[in-house]
Amino acid sequence: MAPLVSVLADTLPVQRRRRELFCASIAVAIPAWEPEPVLAEIVRDLVERGCRTVVVVDDGSSSERQPIFAECAQLPGVTVLRHAVNLGKGRALKTALNFVLAEHPECTGVVTADADGQHTVTDVERIARALSASGRRAVLGARTLRRDVPLRSRFGNGVTRYVFRFLTGRSISDTQTGLRGLPASALPALLALPGERYEYEMTMLAHLCRSGWPPIEIPIETVYLEGNRSSHFDPIRDSMRIYFVLLRFYASSLIAAAIDFVMFSLCYAVTHNILASMVVGRVSSIVNYLLNRRFVFQSETPVAGSVWRYYALVAVLAAAAFAAIRAESLYLGWNVMAAKIATETLLSLASFALQRIFVFPLREEPA
Repeated sequence: MAPLVSVLADTLPVQRRRRELFCASIAVAIPAWEPEPVLAEIVRDLVERGCRTVVVVDDGSSSERQPIFAECAQLPGVTVLRHAVNLGKGRALKTALNFVLAEHPECTGVVTADADGQHTVTDVERIARALSASGRRAVLGARTLRRDVPLRSRFGNGVTRYVFRFLTGRSISDTQTGLRGLPASALPALLALPGERYEYEMTMLAHLCRSGWPPIEIPIETVYLEGNRSSHFDPIRDSMRIYFVLLRFYASSLIAAAIDFVMFSLCYAVTHNILASMVVGRVSSIVNYLLNRRFVFQSETPVAGSVWRYYALVAVLAAAAFAAIRAESLYLGWNVMAAKIATETLLSLASFALQRIFVFPLREEPA
């Protein structure tokens, strides 16, 4: 008996240390719609590793899936919340985050994870530890998109990564990761963001990147089960929702461009003078400045400092536009309106990027 007692005594501290690996103050939120049995395995493993607060949101799943949720609900520290109908991943995440804020104010952060087994419990644990040490910064689990990753995932993430960097100024290697650590201090603002489905995750990421506390990226294992068969992501419909979120960043430029074109056209119809028409059209810059400062870049820089930089940029780009439109109409024989559209389209992209860098630079808080 003595050897057996000795073995048990030696084993208990190891088990206790393993349970203490998961940060006690970090909750885990898992939105689920029509999940596979692997969901119960994930939740059980989290509990066994010492996670004290797990919130599973049944987003309107069918009756056939209810035994999976019932199995989860029987585990200690696990709460299963239910939507009567499918409301979308964004709404399910909000339901979970709101529950943690309201019912578990002791939690210092929440790790969101997918229900399909593509996030290993070891990686969830790793993100929780990083979140606990990060202070006010969010933590993203970044996958390596290898060649064996499904093409739709690799292509979609690659394109979105470049578009996201252009519009927000933040370089995120995996913009579509669902494994995220969110500090409790950020949750009230995140709950107020628009979005009910997959686009909410992009809105959330953009908000975090515009703040002065940009996310930290932690490498995680890349897992795609059976070619990502269990994913409910629609590559066309849901991708359009995501890109509409990103397009909202550029909406102010489109509004200003429309005002500029109308005023340019009216003035040119009367004067047939390109320079005078361009000056009149640039009245749209007032709208562009106000929208970009308040809604797009959410800048806190003093108005006096940003205004002179903005209008110096306007003057430079206006001179470039005038020279290009005049050359295209005189030497290439283009219609003035066609030259205007082509030139201003390209320069609007340059204007947006330069405003982001020089006029409304990103805030950086100390780590």
